[in-house]
Amino acid sequence: MKKIVLFFLFAIVVLPGYSQEKQEDQLQLHSFKESRSLGGLENIGTRFFDGEWPKDVNGDKDCAWVRVTFENMPIDDAANVKFNFGNSAPIKETRNRLNYDEKEIWIFVTPTDAAIMEAQLDHGTIAKSNRLYSLSLKPKGVYDVVLKNNKTATIFISSNPTGVTVLMDDREIGRTPVQPSGVSYGKHSLVFTKDGKMLKKETIEVADGNIRFDSYDFRERKVVHLESDPSGADIYVDGENALKGRTPMDLELPYGLHSIVAVVSADKRDTLALTVGDNTSKVMLRPVKKKSVELYASYQGGRVNARLDVSNLDGSYTVDPDELKEAKPSYHLNLPYGRYKFRMSYAGNYKEKTARVKANSQSKYEFLIKPKNSIVWPWQREYDSAPMGFSMGYVTKQWVTSGEGSRVKEDVWGRENKRLHGLQVGLHFQPCFSWGLGLYTGLFYECYMSWDDEMKDNGYLDKFVEHCAYMPVHAYYRIPFAEKVALSVHGGIGLDYGIHAAFSSSEDGDNTEPVTDYYGQEAWPNRFNLSAEVGLGMRVGPVQVNASYSKGLTDHKFYADQGSFKTVQNKLGLSVSWVFGAN
Repeated sequence: MKKIVLFFLFAIVVLPGYSQEKQEDQLQLHSFKESRSLGGLENIGTRFFDGEWPKDVNGDKDCAWVRVTFENMPIDDAANVKFNFGNSAPIKETRNRLNYDEKEIWIFVTPTDAAIMEAQLDHGTIAKSNRLYSLSLKPKGVYDVVLKNNKTATIFISSNPTGVTVLMDDREIGRTPVQPSGVSYGKHSLVFTKDGKMLKKETIEVADGNIRFDSYDFRERKVVHLESDPSGADIYVDGENALKGRTPMDLELPYGLHSIVAVVSADKRDTLALTVGDNTSKVMLRPVKKKSVELYASYQGGRVNARLDVSNLDGSYTVDPDELKEAKPSYHLNLPYGRYKFRMSYAGNYKEKTARVKANSQSKYEFLIKPKNSIVWPWQREYDSAPMGFSMGYVTKQWVTSGEGSRVKEDVWGRENKRLHGLQVGLHFQPCFSWGLGLYTGLFYECYMSWDDEMKDNGYLDKFVEHCAYMPVHAYYRIPFAEKVALSVHGGIGLDYGIHAAFSSSEDGDNTEPVTDYYGQEAWPNRFNLSAEVGLGMRVGPVQVNASYSKGLTDHKFYADQGSFKTVQNKLGLSVSWVFGAN
């Protein structure tokens, strides 16, 4: 029993002390001492100030002067430490000397024989120091104390290339990339070496949010001369926002791959992937994109020495007058991207063209100059062919049955002289080859809808919807009146294909199943229809109006069982297209 009691007494006495020893404060005040003169006989505070010594909070005693230096403490943290000397020694004044030669905090305190001292940091993190007791602070006494920051961190050090030896505070810690742990906050020296040669030496400061040191670039470097067309372009490297300079310029770059950006304006820039090596010395950047074009005039079948005038419609470029001062059979110009108006003159007549120069625009421009008062045939006129268009319009169809001296026109409900109406949308193609002749074709979707009130009143299915595909294959002839104004006619065959059709009820709540047995049934049309067609188009600028008529060739045999009758499908269409031209 006696041994058990002794054991518990030992635990009560020893364990708290052991725990206190292990739980070291992040901040530690130590080495508090009074500062005396060289002989050690008098307090240097008695002769420090020539002027008036700071008085205590009551204004009747000279303050004691406490000078705090810092160990392993970033300056930003040191500036935010708060000190306390207890109720008997209130602080009169604090002076921040961290950015001066002293690198200290000066504290003027009310003198007392029983002061305490403690510190607290509240800067991103909260930390308290140990407490010093029974401090004797005399009027005009000068005292020195050290505040140590015991906080440590694991930091990351890397370099390009890797494998560089790192010494921290004169001790080798490994090769990059390296992550030393237990590194105290504050300043440390770093030395980088490779193959016995020192590459760099510098001082770092470890603090909250500052534990990565990875901006060390030890690659071999080379000076590269940068030029641009035009000159004066701003140069940026590897995605950095910092301006490196303006062309022409010499720039030192590490060996390896770099992204070089030359900027003249927001819409004029050139990005170049550059691999710097032994043979890299000069680079040309082109922030203003250009294209080489050839322009020439033809007169009565041959090239002639014509005179050229060029106007940049964007207003930002002027062709060198020396290139245009003489009439030539051909002009070769290197033009920046943009819109231009060209005028070629010869024999008292001229020809003008407006064109946009860009990466995929044409490289040759021929100007057909006609003799004055000569006849110009339609196929000789300058014209933007606009070979493709997006079309949307109205379409209507009906079935015509003829035979045995009678002729009946009806819609899907069998109503005489009525038509089925719908919407047509799709793409059409109208390439023209020569003499104004070409091909007209395309692919269209058609949707037809119809209702019958009489069927509805009698309780029958009264709604009809049909989805169809349509493709014309026509010969095409175009008569241009101006560059983007033309009349066209076309004719050939038309192919219709019924995709889906159904009769249903328009009544809400009517659950009657739709009837889809339509194509090829008795008294109903076939799924496929062939027609003979003619069409007319009128284009003004990018807008083209199209009209077409289809005469059915396929016999749908609505009434074949009743006699010698033939049923064909006739169709009318009117649409508007947005056409796409070369210019």
